[in-house]
Amino acid sequence: MKIQRGEFGYIKARKRKALLGTVLMALLGIAVFLTGLFLNKMSNQNIFTVIAVLFVLPGAKYLVAYIVTFPYRSVERARYEKAEKALPEGMKLYTDLVITSPEKVMHLDFAAVGNGYVICLLGQRKQDLSYVRKYLTEGVHNWGSEYKVKIIESEKTFLGELAGVKPCEMDEEEEEHVKSYLTSLIV
Repeated sequence: MKIQRGEFGYIKARKRKALLGTVLMALLGIAVFLTGLFLNKMSNQNIFTVIAVLFVLPGAKYLVAYIVTFPYRSVERARYEKAEKALPEGMKLYTDLVITSPEKVMHLDFAAVGNGYVICLLGQRKQDLSYVRKYLTEGVHNWGSEYKVKIIESEKTFLGELAGVKPCEMDEEEEEHVKSYLTSLIV
């Protein structure tokens, strides 16, 4: 079963897939190159060399994904279940969010979306809270102008914020746009 962006265990699965993809592309490139050498009397001036070099592109993409996600870990199951249990009706919980912007890589343990809110829990303490807040608020407001964005540093405060959310009717299309936007940011 494929783990989708924002689902429990995504970072762990993403790292595994990226590492496997990097190794596979490297091995395939080497195999194609060696095949070309043996078929062309040890000359590297052949189409097989060009094809082998083209394996570098997807290999590099996988390697970058691995490097970006390497410092982060998936949330423990007990924490995930605790957050899921505290989730109010009408909200969806995303976890294992590694988000990139042009300037920074950000890590969120959780993001709860729905009922006019996007409530996020920072994953690392060494992040620039104001930058994360500004970046996500601007992006979310492009897709859902009525949404309030809260970025929280403590798990206890995060759970308290979830408890204070009251179910309300929101435009379903706007909510889907906000959810799509958040998942599109995940590496």
